[in-house]
Amino acid sequence: MLFNPLPVGSLTLPNRILLAPLTRARADAGHMPNALMAEYYSQRATGGLLISECTMVAPGTSAFVNEPGIYNDAQIAAWRQVTTRNCATAARYGCPGPLI
Repeated sequence: MLFNPLPVGSLTLPNRILLAPLTRARADAGHMPNALMAEYYSQRATGGLLISECTMVAPGTSAFVNEPGIYNDAQIAAWRQVTTRNCATAARYGCPGPLI
């Protein structure tokens, strides 16, 4: 059962292994996602769905030191480096909002 595909809305997850959101607090200055975060997620990319960590959606809303942001173009580009690194594994990413 664990390794069977799972339909979820318009997606079909490759298995039923889901990574819950974990606040890793590993972003660079300016709340920029980085290579360490890309490595963390790539190590878990064969899971069915990876739900990202606490991510700031607006400036001045920091809850933790060094959590990543996704409120400006540079941060969005940095998150794309994290997610596209794992495209070969067909990893599915989610955040508290829409899928990236």
